[in-house]
Amino acid sequence: MIALVLVLTVAMMVLPMPLLLVDLLIGFNLGFAVLLLMVSLYVLSPLEFSTLPGIILLSTVFRLALTITTTRLILTQANAGDIVRTFGEFVIAGSVLVGLVVFLIVTIVQFIVIAKGAERVAEVGARFILDALPGKQMAIDAELRNGDIDQAEARRRRGRLEQESQLYGAMDGAMKFVKGDAIAGLVVIVVNLIGGIAVGTLSRGMPFVQAVREYALLTIGDALISQIPALMLSITAATVVTRVTGDSKLDLGRDIAGQLSADRRALRLAAIVLLAMGLVPGFPTAVFVVLALAFGAASLVAGTRSTAGDEDAAISRDGMGAAADVRAGAPQRMREIRQAAPAEAPPVVILLSDNLRPIAETQNLRTKIDESRASLANTLGILMPDVGIVFDSSLGPSRFRIEVEGVPVEEAHADPQRLLLCDDPVNLELAGIPAQTDGDAKSSGQIWIDTVHESSLLAAGIGYQDCTDVVATRMREVLARNAARFIGIQETRALLTRLEGRYGDLVKEVTRTTPVQRMADVLRRLVDEGVSVSNPRLVLEALAEWGEREANVVLLTEYVRAALKRQICHKYANAHRIVPAYLIERAAEDTIRGAVRDTAVGPYLVLDDKVSEGLLDRVRRIGANAHSDHNRPVILTSMDIRRFVRGFLIRNGLDIPVLSYQELAGDFTIQPIGTIGLAGSFGSDSAPRSGSFPQGVVPAVG
Repeated sequence: MIALVLVLTVAMMVLPMPLLLVDLLIGFNLGFAVLLLMVSLYVLSPLEFSTLPGIILLSTVFRLALTITTTRLILTQANAGDIVRTFGEFVIAGSVLVGLVVFLIVTIVQFIVIAKGAERVAEVGARFILDALPGKQMAIDAELRNGDIDQAEARRRRGRLEQESQLYGAMDGAMKFVKGDAIAGLVVIVVNLIGGIAVGTLSRGMPFVQAVREYALLTIGDALISQIPALMLSITAATVVTRVTGDSKLDLGRDIAGQLSADRRALRLAAIVLLAMGLVPGFPTAVFVVLALAFGAASLVAGTRSTAGDEDAAISRDGMGAAADVRAGAPQRMREIRQAAPAEAPPVVILLSDNLRPIAETQNLRTKIDESRASLANTLGILMPDVGIVFDSSLGPSRFRIEVEGVPVEEAHADPQRLLLCDDPVNLELAGIPAQTDGDAKSSGQIWIDTVHESSLLAAGIGYQDCTDVVATRMREVLARNAARFIGIQETRALLTRLEGRYGDLVKEVTRTTPVQRMADVLRRLVDEGVSVSNPRLVLEALAEWGEREANVVLLTEYVRAALKRQICHKYANAHRIVPAYLIERAAEDTIRGAVRDTAVGPYLVLDDKVSEGLLDRVRRIGANAHSDHNRPVILTSMDIRRFVRGFLIRNGLDIPVLSYQELAGDFTIQPIGTIGLAGSFGSDSAPRSGSFPQGVVPAVG
C-alpha cells in the first residue's frame, strides 16, 4: 500500500486526473488527517506511535502532489471538483476578501503557533533525550549488575531507549516538513490567484471581476482543502511530542480529566469565579450561571472519587501492621499478625499473655521498645524494624514470647505484680526486703519482689525492673542479637539513596564496582559482629577501593573492617585508650590455618577434637576473667584466619571479640596480657616474651 501511494503521488504530479478521482483523493486526505488526530489522543506513550515521522513525510508529499493536481485543473478547466468548489463557496460567503482573510488566519495559526511550537518541543525533546541517553544506559547496566533485572529485561530497556531517541530525532526533522508545508500553502495561493486571473482574462476572455471571483473561489477552496488536513497533522504531531506520560497508563483525555479534577477545591473556586463574572453588568448571566453549575457538579463528582480514594488509603494504612493499633491505644482493633498476609506482618513480634495486656494498652511498653530501637539504630548505624505486639491466649499467665520472622527466639516470664531484682541479692537481705523465687523465676535464677516494696528498693538504691522493663530489655537483646537479619538488598538500596545527596560521586563509584547484594552481605557481616556502620562514608570508601579487586565477600568484609579500625578499637578500649588483648601464638595460627578446608560452598575450619578442646578451654578462662563488657579483652590474630576463629568461638557459645592486626589503629595502645596456644600452659597476665608477638604489636608501658 505504501508503494502504491508513492506511485500515485508521483502520477498526480505529472498526469492529469479525472475530477471524480480527485474528489476521492481529497476525501481520503481529509479522513486520514482525522484518523491521525484521533490516534494521537488515545496513545499512552509517544513510542506507541513511533511511525508518525514517516507518516508526516508521506502525508505531506501526498498533499503537495494533490495541490499540484488541483492547481492544474483550476488553471486548465476552471474546475477542481465538487469538494473544492463547495469549500470555496462556503468560506468566501460572497466576498473574496473574507475568504482570503479566513485562509490567512488558518495558515498563520498553523505556521506560527502550532507548527513552530511543535517544532521547538521536538527539537528540545530530541536534545534532552540524546543528552540523557548515556546516563540511562549506565543505570540499566548498574541494575543488571546488581541483579535487579535480567538480560532480557536489560535488552528490552535498551531497545526502548534506542527507539525513543530515534523517534524524537526523527520528529525533530519531520516537523520541518509541516513547517515547509505551511509556507508552500502561502506561495501556492498567490501563484494560483495570479495565474488564474491571467488565464481567465487573457485565454478565456473573462471580465477581470468575473475572473477574480471565479479563480479566487477555486483557489481559496483548494488552499483550505490542503491547509485543514495540514493543520490536523500539525496538531497530531504537537499532541505526540508534548505528551508527558511518566507512570500514567491513561490516554490523553482521561489523563487531563483526572488531573483537572484531582482537587475539588479548584473546581469550586472556578465555579465561584464564573458565578461572579455572571453578575457583571452586560455579561450574559444565564451563560455564566450554567457554566458555574457545571463546574460545581464536576467538583461533587471529583469529591466522591477523592473520598473513595481516601478510604482506600485509610484501609491500606490500617493494614500495615498491628503496631499502629497499639500506639493509637485502641486494643479493640488489635489484629492477630500471624493471620495477616506475610508482606503486612512486621519481622519482629511480641506475643503477650492475656494478663499482660495492660502494659501494651498504656503505651508504656511501646515507648520503651521504640527507645531501644532508636538506641540500637544509633549504636549500629542501621534502622531497626518496627515491632508488632499481639495477644496470645495460648500462652501461660505472665508469659511472653518474641518471634523473629515467624520463628520463636525467646520466651520468658514477666509478672505484672512483681519487680525483677537487678542487683546483688546480698543488698536485698541487708535491706530486709523479702523476695520470691518460685516457679519459672526459681528455675531461671531470677529473684522477684512484690511491687509494694518498690519505695523501699528506691530508698536503698537497689536496682530493679518492672514488668514493662523486663519485656523491653529482652526485646532489645533480641534486636541486637538478630540485627544482621534486618539488613538486605532493600535496606542497602535505601541507605544508598539517602547518601546520594551528600556523597553522590562516591555512591556512583561504589555501585559501579560492587553489586548491591554484595554490599548488603558485607553490612550483614559487620553488624553481626557488632561493628557499627554509623560512618557509612568509610564503608563506601573501602568498598570503592576493594570492591572491584576482591570478589570474595568474606575477604571484602575484612578490608572494610580494616577501614573501620578506629571505630573498632574505640569500642573495646578503656578510658585511657588502651585495648587489652590476648594473642594467638604463631604455632596455633599455623595449626588453625592448616585446618581450613576449601569446599564448593566455601572454606570452613576442621579442627581436631583434642585441639578444639584445648583452644576452647583457654578461651573460656578468658571469658571467666572478663568482668566488664567495655573493658573485656579481645583476641588478636592474623587477618586470614580471624573469621574462622570468630566463627569457631560463636558456634561453641563464646561471644568474645576477635580482631586482626590490620584492625589496630595507631592512636590506640594495644596491651598484650597473655597468649593463647594449643599446647602447654595458658599465657600469664604479664607481658609475654617479645619474640612471641607479631611485628608491630607493642605492649603498653606501665
